[in-house]
Amino acid sequence: MEDIHEKKPSFSIPLQYVGVKGVKMPVAFVKFGGKPHYTLPVFDAYINLPSTMKGIHASRHYEVIAETISHFAMKAGKLEDICESMAIRLLEKHTYASQSYVRAKGEIVFESKVEGSGLISFEPCILIGRAWAFRKGGSIESRKAVGASVKGMTACPCALEYVREKVRSLSDVENLPLATHVQRVTGTIILELPKGYDVDAIKLVKIIQSSMSSPTYGLLKRSDEGEMICRAVSNPKFAEDVIRSMVKGIIEEFKEYPDWTTFECYVRSEESIHKHDLVAKQKGSIGEFKLGLPPA
Repeated sequence: MEDIHEKKPSFSIPLQYVGVKGVKMPVAFVKFGGKPHYTLPVFDAYINLPSTMKGIHASRHYEVIAETISHFAMKAGKLEDICESMAIRLLEKHTYASQSYVRAKGEIVFESKVEGSGLISFEPCILIGRAWAFRKGGSIESRKAVGASVKGMTACPCALEYVREKVRSLSDVENLPLATHVQRVTGTIILELPKGYDVDAIKLVKIIQSSMSSPTYGLLKRSDEGEMICRAVSNPKFAEDVIRSMVKGIIEEFKEYPDWTTFECYVRSEESIHKHDLVAKQKGSIGEFKLGLPPA
């Protein structure tokens, strides 16, 4: 029977990305903070399509994802390593493609100690894996990236300053925990991993959390709530401040990485007094941002 995918298309235009999106697979455990954590990741897998072909063999994408997951079954692996294996396998299966791209997201829940009371709370975090594979000469080469996304909070410095001016006549006003509006903020970091380098995503989570006005917790007693509000109000930040702190944290934490190592930062602030959200993005290489940091 004639393979319709192999037929010449009506318009001979090559396509950059064609594939499957939203494939759920039961990966049992992934590594985070040196411990295995359960997750149910979602995969997107793409290849390029030459101008001479009408369509991809989509079933091969699903087969690659399922086969790779089977190989990693019951092992505490990392999403970026799983994605890298899939990206390479896609080019082995699709001999007509010259490049592939796989990404995955999976939620884990990790143990965290509440500042103040020391209570144990369990916090959600999104782990992210990305990988690219491409043909070079007669071989297949690959790149991968690790990422994490976690929520925290910010206190608005602009509104805080306005309130401070309103009560300037009060004594010792600078030490009062003055009111301002607060936001739930999601921070995300994606860091490309040079060959031979490995990162525990908990380092990315710590950078994000330390860049906020305060981290947030699922479990808080009354005293914890009060301490967290005071901590946030005494450390007011815009989304722009958060993302700059994230970039600074990356440069300081991974200063030994090659200067060409690339990263992406993303902050989304769910505004409490508006009906819209505020977003900040930044991407670049470690080398170019090193020049922008103040000397130690």
